[in-house]
Amino acid sequence: MDAQGNVEYLARLRQRIQNEGPPRVAYAMAREFHEELTEETLTRYSHKRETQTPSPPGGPPALVGGHLRRSVRLYAASRTGPYTAESRVRPMIVYARIQEMGGTIRAHGKALHWVSGGIDFFAKSVTLPKRPYMAPTHRTVIVNGRMRRAAVAEMRSVVTDG
Repeated sequence: MDAQGNVEYLARLRQRIQNEGPPRVAYAMAREFHEELTEETLTRYSHKRETQTPSPPGGPPALVGGHLRRSVRLYAASRTGPYTAESRVRPMIVYARIQEMGGTIRAHGKALHWVSGGIDFFAKSVTLPKRPYMAPTHRTVIVNGRMRRAAVAEMRSVVTDG
């Protein structure tokens, strides 16, 4: 390849990196977070329905039926600027936020009702402790290098695919 060919090749490579790189890298990083969250964090503890959770306060919620884990969605990347993109991972079930942040649930009718160990319980309100799972998992995939490795591998693929 002559000098002009090199210049043209590098211009095409720059364009491909700029066009394809940010969304592909953002999605690859989000995919790693989603996998860690659904395959590791949200399966760490489990218990049967109507039994007390083995999840310690401050730990992720324990798996019962898997609804929270199955509700976690990974969204395609979208551009946020000329050289940036984002992809989202979010749980879509109604109780996801209160599990992460903790808080008080108040009855809208006469009382809340649940069964534990075969015993019926009723209350005007129940306070749930924080059982964070999103923020700690995000920290984990950053600290253990999983997100960085995904970003590097995806960018390498962008550069070498064309």
